[in-house]
Amino acid sequence: MQLVPKKRKNNITSTLLTWYSVHQRILPWRKTHNPYKILVSEIMLQQTQVSRVLIKYREFLIAFPNLQALANASPAEVIRVWKGLGYNRRALFLQKTAQAIRDNHKNVFPKDIKQLCALPGVGDYTARAVLSFAFNQAVPMMDTNHRRFYQRVFFGLEIKKDKELLLLAQEIIPKDDAYDWNQALMDFGSLVCTSQRPTCDICPLKKMCKAYPQILTIDTFQNTKKTTVIPFKQTNRFIRGKIIDTLRKNNSLKITNIVLLFAEFTPERVIKVIDTLQKDNLIIVKNGRILLPI
Repeated sequence: MQLVPKKRKNNITSTLLTWYSVHQRILPWRKTHNPYKILVSEIMLQQTQVSRVLIKYREFLIAFPNLQALANASPAEVIRVWKGLGYNRRALFLQKTAQAIRDNHKNVFPKDIKQLCALPGVGDYTARAVLSFAFNQAVPMMDTNHRRFYQRVFFGLEIKKDKELLLLAQEIIPKDDAYDWNQALMDFGSLVCTSQRPTCDICPLKKMCKAYPQILTIDTFQNTKKTTVIPFKQTNRFIRGKIIDTLRKNNSLKITNIVLLFAEFTPERVIKVIDTLQKDNLIIVKNGRILLPI
């Protein structure tokens, strides 16, 4: 069943690819089809701004230039190099994925989405990114930018589930330009079709978008619920990050000293955070001291 008329599909894809040819961002991971380097960039880009990843991506690949180097490193080494990216569990997931490919796939990346999704820390989106950007397979992707594009252009403000959007995306994706298409949607979502205040006045798809002009109404962007934002320095994430950062500079630390480091928090809260770090395998607790995993 065809979801989109062929003429409309061709107009949209050709227009967006033309836009991308002029406005595409120059990023180092777009200069390679190496699946390891693609995976590193995708894991880093999860919940982290491109500007921060640009610096750490190069640094990480200098430290661990290939899958074998990452797989054979100590977890402590990996965590230390990951400094500045936050969400440190991603570093361990990335290493576990490298080890799984080394041990179960003879150092060869799977080219099947089910096998990729079976790797530690690799979800559906990351698996599709590897297939698209490393192996040039015509698979649709569904990160926030892709989702927003398909939702607005083809369904307007009527919210659809990812399952429906993926069916549409599979039909829309230009088979001979799948790599550029998936990259284009990320840039388009970052530069034009943004989540807040999209710049519809310069959008080349304005006349083809089902969300326009309703998307520009004030109500579209008003949050009906007032939420209280907790300052980052009062969150457990801040405590976790500071503990790991402190361990990056020291071989080990006494738990009592860690508690004193966070005088603004109760000792019970700090101990609970230490427990969660241990459960996440980001630290080892031994004889009243904590250290990075060996």
